[in-house]
Amino acid sequence: MKSFLLIFLLIYASLLSAQQSSLLQINDTLTAHQYEFSALAKWKNKILLIPQNRKNVIDSVFMIDSAAIDQSIQKNTLAAHITFAIKNIKHAGAKKDSLFIGNILLNKYDGFEAAVVKDDTIFFSLEADTSFCYLIKGVINEKSKSKELLQDTQHISNTYNINNAGYESLALSPQKNLLIAFFECNKDTATAKAFIFNTSLKQKPIMLQWAQPLYFRLTDVYALNDSELIGVNHLFTSKDYPFERDAYIQCENLGDVEKQLSNGGNIDTSFTQIVRLTIQNNKINWQPLAFISLNEADNYEGIVSFKDGALIMVDGEPGNNPCKLTYVKF
Repeated sequence: MKSFLLIFLLIYASLLSAQQSSLLQINDTLTAHQYEFSALAKWKNKILLIPQNRKNVIDSVFMIDSAAIDQSIQKNTLAAHITFAIKNIKHAGAKKDSLFIGNILLNKYDGFEAAVVKDDTIFFSLEADTSFCYLIKGVINEKSKSKELLQDTQHISNTYNINNAGYESLALSPQKNLLIAFFECNKDTATAKAFIFNTSLKQKPIMLQWAQPLYFRLTDVYALNDSELIGVNHLFTSKDYPFERDAYIQCENLGDVEKQLSNGGNIDTSFTQIVRLTIQNNKINWQPLAFISLNEADNYEGIVSFKDGALIMVDGEPGNNPCKLTYVKF
């Protein structure tokens, strides 16, 4: 009985925090939809904004000082950014759908999807086609304002055969010095999985399974500690484009699916929330933390913790919407 009461109180507290959260857009100049930001990361005192870098080739990572973001939150001042070029990279193919990292060729390349930083090493998750993804890494050079990609790569097999779906979330376990890669679809406990990798990208990964389904996309995560993370859970749908939603809930019980939605959301509306993930005994649990939006223009694809909440990022696609960096106070 005590255990049941504790679980109830935890869920109730998370729902209350979701109702009490507030959003504030950061005043910056990185709003053009062509940036198509797919991830956020932290390095030293800076927040990194990662473009997807395929359809619109940017070959850069943008950084905003945390103090400038805090100033923008407090006084609505402009948060200026600096640009770090990505080096040792070459795009190929008429549709820019092949990528050279040094001498390594990745065919059917579809973009940078996630990023995380340890010291001066940056790790990326890349989608390469519908059947696999890659982890790659690079070195941040503060003097030359660049990121030199290395030829160290590790392949990740897919979990669900869903078009344009891959490992869209990457976290760093801070004490254990491990990377955790999450597939963006986790709709059942039999197939859904995540993987733990050594930062050398040379050892066999450890598999994690989901203790309960998380319907719709997991678009980015950030590790608060070795067993607790926050993540963006996003449903995109519209009258003109229901295909992504249908692929993610195919064969699932719609009654169970709609129980995950709140604040007026249903399977015919877009929906975004922040969730809290916990890892214990190689199992992933989740619970809602903060409701964000029902707006189909709000395709949030990046998250990092910040002050009393988190920063989240709209990537500007689909629909050529403005990118926006938003502070969520829990």
